[in-house]
Amino acid sequence: MAITPADIQAQTFSEAKRGYDPGEVDVFLEQVSAEVDAMLNKIVDLKGRLTSAEQDLADTQAQLAAAQAAAQAEPVAAPAPAPAPEYTASERQISAALIAAQQTADNIISEARENAERIRNEADAKAREVIRQALAEKQTEIEEIDRLKASREEFKSEYLKLIQHFMDDAQNSFPKDLLSSTPSGSAAAVPAADPAPMTTPTPVPEPAPAPMPTPVADPFAPIDNFGVDDLD
Repeated sequence: MAITPADIQAQTFSEAKRGYDPGEVDVFLEQVSAEVDAMLNKIVDLKGRLTSAEQDLADTQAQLAAAQAAAQAEPVAAPAPAPAPEYTASERQISAALIAAQQTADNIISEARENAERIRNEADAKAREVIRQALAEKQTEIEEIDRLKASREEFKSEYLKLIQHFMDDAQNSFPKDLLSSTPSGSAAAVPAADPAPMTTPTPVPEPAPAPMPTPVADPFAPIDNFGVDDLD
């Protein structure tokens, strides 16, 4: 499908981070549209010249037909020696004019077709290049987002491992039996006094376990408002 100047001016592209400057893209599209419009005007001018040449050719053919009709309408007579060369020269001039007009018309048509084909190919190539660059930029953005997501997951895993290491280290640093052991230099080292009456010892409850750390919110939970599909 051929691209017209209106199609080029109406073409729009979605904006992306680190993409092309929309202003520069608009300026470029306007330049392409102006160039295509100028070439189309030139084609119209060439078509006008072709029409004029065809009209001249038709007029010349009409003159030739009139001259031939006039020659046939004249009574047959012995031609004078002098006028014969003049009629032959006139016929040659008319024939040469017809040939020149036909060649001019053929050249104009060929040039117009070549220019139109070249303009169409250049406009298509430029439009395809702009679209290709925009798609390549979009693909680069998608790959960058995927890389950042992978880095986020890797950092999240390392961070969780570090937190687990701190928790394990805290558990190992404060074992439960440390709280129930008898410290040195306690009342056991003091000389025993008179034995007190035997009484049933009151059971000592075991110390309550240390409270677990408050769960830390996952700082790498997916963000609901973030969507990569919007780039498609």
